Amino acid sequence: MFESEYAKTDYIEKDNAVFHVWKKEAHFSDYRTPVIASLEMLRAHAGSLFIVDARNGFEDTPEDVEWGFQYFLPELKKTGCRIWGFVLPVVSEIEGEIDLWTAEIEKNFTVIRAESYDEIIRQAQAL
Repeated sequence: MFESEYAKTDYIEKDNAVFHVWKKEAHFSDYRTPVIASLEMLRAHAGSLFIVDARNGFEDTPEDVEWGFQYFLPELKKTGCRIWGFVLPVVSEIEGEIDLWTAEIEKNFTVIRAESYDEIIRQAQAL
């Protein structure tokens, strides 16, 4: 488990999922440290799902987006992860940010968007 004032990440063994919950807005090292913690869990549990609770999501800085696209996503692909879930309300205040990430993520992963962790797990099991 990893926890900071910005995010919490757990490995949920029964679902073979790494669950990353954003608590509040984070940038630069406050953003990257929790993301790297999630990556380390994904490496330790190869082939697991990656689920991000983005209900407290925020607009990333351009530098964090670039880091995510250039470093995090290629490293995530190496873990064997194939499914990325977003926990979000039906309409989110950060739709543009989610659309930006989804377009890039879908190049290598199946993206599931749902209003709950359990719904993402159900949809993933149906794939």
